[in-house]
Amino acid sequence: MKRIYNYRGFAVTVEAEPVWESSGNVTLLAPGGFVAVVHIGRGGATRPTVAPIRLMSDTQEPFVTEADALMTGFSAGQRVIDDTLVS
Repeated sequence: MKRIYNYRGFAVTVEAEPVWESSGNVTLLAPGGFVAVVHIGRGGATRPTVAPIRLMSDTQEPFVTEADALMTGFSAGQRVIDDTLVS
């Protein structure tokens, strides 16, 4: 799942990438969790302003739900913008 949020003139793109677990046979299992990938760029620009950021939960495990990954990714994007990109 992918979401694009506008924040202070920047576009924060957050993707929830599934983490797949091996089932050991042909059957496909449900994802074992999600990793948030955050891209920050100027609104309308084609190149990112900072390198992509990959996030996991506080326990260094994948997020349980896509919603957790998306919201944590957006929050991290906001902090990067506030702390480093906006004076």
